[in-house]
This record gives sequence, structure tokens and C-alpha cells, in this order.
Amino acid sequence: MSLSSHIMAFSDRFLSDRTFQLVVAPALADLQFDEDAGRWRRVTNHVAVLKAVAGGLLDDMSRDSGSLLKMALLSVCYHLTPLAMGLDYFKTWSDFFAMVTLVMALSLVPVMVCYWPPRRTVRQAD
Repeated sequence: MSLSSHIMAFSDRFLSDRTFQLVVAPALADLQFDEDAGRWRRVTNHVAVLKAVAGGLLDDMSRDSGSLLKMALLSVCYHLTPLAMGLDYFKTWSDFFAMVTLVMALSLVPVMVCYWPPRRTVRQAD
């Protein structure tokens, strides 16, 4: 598989359509336009496409991070309440904080399951 098909598969799963159309698609078009360039030019074009994908992913993550953080905090607080009520059950603070870390990590699972974007059909490479 070529870099374009890998990037398109990644974009289908992790990037919004808006980000793909405005950021990644022009970078892929430039990559296909300069396909017959020298070796170093191709390497720099591949790096430019990877930078566009990383920037698009960062933009998508920062746009939706507020609501995701609020839902994660709600889930963490909900699952830590019974743990805090049973504080005297733990013999050492390190046991308590180990359990808090485990509960915090596991309480993010429902948030990720509920907010994971639905799978879309794969775009066809031109």
C-alpha cells in the first residue's frame, strides 16, 4: 500500500471530514502532483503530508477536548466516590493511590466507547 492509501485510511478513522477536505486532501494532491520529482523532493513531500495529518489530528482533538474532558471528569468522580468512602480499607497510601490510578484509567473506558466516532466507509484513492 502506498502512503496515500495509508493516510486516507487513517483519516477515515481518526479525522473529521472537514479536516480531511481542508488540510489533508490538498497535501495529498501536492504529493500526487510532485510524484515524478527527485528522491529528496518525494521525502519532503511525504514529511509535509505527515505534518498535515498531525496538524489535522491535533486540531480535531483540541476542538472536541472540552466536552470529552468534562465527561471523563464526571465518570472519574462517579467511580472514585465509593473508593473514597472506603478509605480505611487500605492499609497504606500507596495502595490507595494505586487503586485510584486504576479506577481513573478504567473509568475512561466508557467515555471512550461512547464518544468514539462511528466507522465510515473508506474513501477511494484517485
